[in-house]
Amino acid sequence: MNSWHRIVVKVGTSTIVNRDGQINYPVVNRLAQTLSSLQKSGHEILLVTSGAIGVALDQMNLEKRPQEIPQQQALAAIGQGYLMSLYNQSFAFYQQLIGQVLLTYDVFDNKAMLENTMNAIEMMFSQHIIPIVNENDVIAVDELDHQHSFGDNDRLAAIVTREIGADGLIILSDVDALYTANPNIDEFAQAIDKVTKITDDIRMSATGSTSGLGTGGMSTKLAAGEFVMKNGGKMVLINGNNPALILEVIAGKTVGTLFQGE
Repeated sequence: MNSWHRIVVKVGTSTIVNRDGQINYPVVNRLAQTLSSLQKSGHEILLVTSGAIGVALDQMNLEKRPQEIPQQQALAAIGQGYLMSLYNQSFAFYQQLIGQVLLTYDVFDNKAMLENTMNAIEMMFSQHIIPIVNENDVIAVDELDHQHSFGDNDRLAAIVTREIGADGLIILSDVDALYTANPNIDEFAQAIDKVTKITDDIRMSATGSTSGLGTGGMSTKLAAGEFVMKNGGKMVLINGNNPALILEVIAGKTVGTLFQGE
């Protein structure tokens, strides 16, 4: 993994917001510290983030995510601004500039829009800026209503990994790795160090997000891993509570689960 130069890191709502629904400021700070360190050591880093609605729930003192789409869109609008201010403050402490990129999935179906987006990201890389990507949930409801097969930001991160020609994707989640069964209910569940193919057995063993605040779960991470592998890339799934694990992944240590085709 020490050959990774251009890296996509995806962080989920369950990492940014804890199980009590409160923003996990120490984790966000450690994430900013880790990514800033990598950027300053010569890596090109792009962060795909979820969490806008989770952050808004905390701001609005709401205990659970509403079901109505317009309410979710309003929360996304509220939370996105605060989420970026949180990132701005955290990265600024480490003297690292960031840039916001809000996408809808039709960008990837429009050659001109995609080229413009990639040009902006490449320019940020050349200026040592870390792009922070999120889906524009205020106008794109595919992710919110769960009616489409495109998934959530795990798949978005996988697509961005392909489009920018990244050397790998690192997904931060609320689990340590992919397990043979749900480790929360099966004491015999074993962590899987490496996956070379997504089989039916692996899909059956997938466990969901434990936070209940995000739209993704292990199934969306398997889909992202499969997408990355089909495009000749690598993906690593690690626990987001300790973002410094990213450095161990880059150093080539066995951490979490590596998805890499044979």
